[in-house]
Amino acid sequence: MPSPEATTHQFTINALLYGPIKPCQELNRQRQRVLKGHSQGKDFFTEITLQDHSQSGTMKVEYSVTAQSPCSAERVGAVYLSQLCDLLSVATRCGVRFYMPDDDARDERIQQSRRSTTVDRILTVPEWEWVTGNLVFFRRKHPRFLAAASWYRKGLLGKDALDDFCCFWRVIERLAASYSDKSKIPESDRGKAKFQIDQLLTDLFPSGSPPVLSDEKQRNLCHKLRNDLSHGNVPITVELIDQVTSYVQPLEDAAYAVLDAIRQNKLIDSSE
Repeated sequence: MPSPEATTHQFTINALLYGPIKPCQELNRQRQRVLKGHSQGKDFFTEITLQDHSQSGTMKVEYSVTAQSPCSAERVGAVYLSQLCDLLSVATRCGVRFYMPDDDARDERIQQSRRSTTVDRILTVPEWEWVTGNLVFFRRKHPRFLAAASWYRKGLLGKDALDDFCCFWRVIERLAASYSDKSKIPESDRGKAKFQIDQLLTDLFPSGSPPVLSDEKQRNLCHKLRNDLSHGNVPITVELIDQVTSYVQPLEDAAYAVLDAIRQNKLIDSSE
């Protein structure tokens, strides 16, 4: 006998986002309509409200999800919130984090309250509308852009230079594998990351690539370093750490430039 269809319920989730971002006055408490995601005809999430929080460096979001149980709602809500933070990080170039359950946020709240000086990036209405208006569209049509955005946010939030280096290089590799014009790459080389990256840079930056990527020797060195670090091919020495650290900021610049160029030129707007 077939099992009866599981009953679903609507849940409201409130969460705090931590990062050097402050919503502009027009966004405070403004309700946005998020394009709906579907699972067997059921909506995952709908409207979302963003507001400035009394604590500097913190924003509060409230949104609805449809799920079978509170535990399921929390899981679904965490995935959605993570992807929301990924796109926020791409839009603002600021690392954004959240914590579930709330106990995990205690240390973060203590650190935020001790900040004597704050420099907050103002989140604009068009940026927020880009995030909320395209999240589901990217989940459906551009999941690899979302994957690259996730690596970028991990790099922004990281505290280990070796991991951060790998995160930012993975952004470039992931986007190159998905968005380079492979018809211009010799067939025998189309599956190779090096040629995909070279072609993507030609496609996106005809007048010149970001500095660390503009020189082929530098690109090859970064590619080799990422492989060596990821596969444990080299011992971790002070010299290696210093070398990798010197590339982290230039690679972040490059990863952001590639993400932004893809965003501007390769993604079809969800409203079209």
